[in-house]
Amino acid sequence: MMTRQLPKIGMAWGSGAARGWAHVGVLKALDELGIEVTVEAGCSVGALVSAARRLGVWDEFLTWAKELDPIGAFGHFAIGIGAGGFINPARAFEVFRYADKDICDLDKPWGAVATDLATGQEVWLTRGSVLDAARASSAIPLVMQAAPVMFQGAERWMIDGAASNPVPVSLARALGAERVISVDLNASAVTLTRFDRPTTRAVVPVEPEPVEEESFLPETVTSLIRDTKNFLDREITMARAKAKSKPHLFETAAATMDIVQAHLAQARAQIDVADLRLTPKLDDISAAAFDRHEEITERGYLAAMAKKDQLLAIAGLYEDEDVRAPAGTGS
Repeated sequence: MMTRQLPKIGMAWGSGAARGWAHVGVLKALDELGIEVTVEAGCSVGALVSAARRLGVWDEFLTWAKELDPIGAFGHFAIGIGAGGFINPARAFEVFRYADKDICDLDKPWGAVATDLATGQEVWLTRGSVLDAARASSAIPLVMQAAPVMFQGAERWMIDGAASNPVPVSLARALGAERVISVDLNASAVTLTRFDRPTTRAVVPVEPEPVEEESFLPETVTSLIRDTKNFLDREITMARAKAKSKPHLFETAAATMDIVQAHLAQARAQIDVADLRLTPKLDDISAAAFDRHEEITERGYLAAMAKKDQLLAIAGLYEDEDVRAPAGTGS
């Protein structure tokens, strides 16, 4: 009996910082379904997650990543202004340096996408150090310091691949994937809601002053005092709400990247069409929500399992050809 030749499955792992925990959930689902991934292309956190699997440090990486809450993260990074960012991630990457390999020495095709700071061009990193490629791919502008990488015989400064190709379907195909599954973590720009500040006093809830049953003052005077206090309470509450809604430096930078990634990923998805596009529901989760790793992982898992039949069909694991999803089915 002839053995059926299964297609080479490629994964395009998208950018998204803390939302990258959804990639962990998708991987869990793929493992449960018995889908073998042959080719991987990653952008930013997608490059980090896929690199950890390829280098054989998966468990260590997950343990390390779970410590990246708003406080614990400072123990892993060096803080200081330089090379276009406040955070130097070199210390964190050195933790896994012992397992680093040349990309060409990996057992299966892998690559990361970065953006050349000098030219703005998308760069495919498919040679050299896996860790250096992952670091360059995840150098978030204004946050992570740009990374120097040897590219085409010269040292180039690279920033986050999300600035040019947030979900690298094109790279996955170039690496030999016959069918590509993409995981887009930025289908909606969650940070937009942060700046939707109240514009009228009607939207600011204020508890009205209770009416006193007895007062030695005339009713007209009591009513005037109560109405005046309610008015001042509303004005103060409104002022506080407006002050809290003002954007700050880091969240403005994060919001800008979030918006750009959402629009760019959507545009690229129309050009570089994946056979299946997974979009975990993350519209209420900030890219900095590292402490919600269990919840984000679960959402990635559920997004993949919701497309179970399509995943199995694309992977060629259905015997019946009639149920196989055609290429370019998208999301």
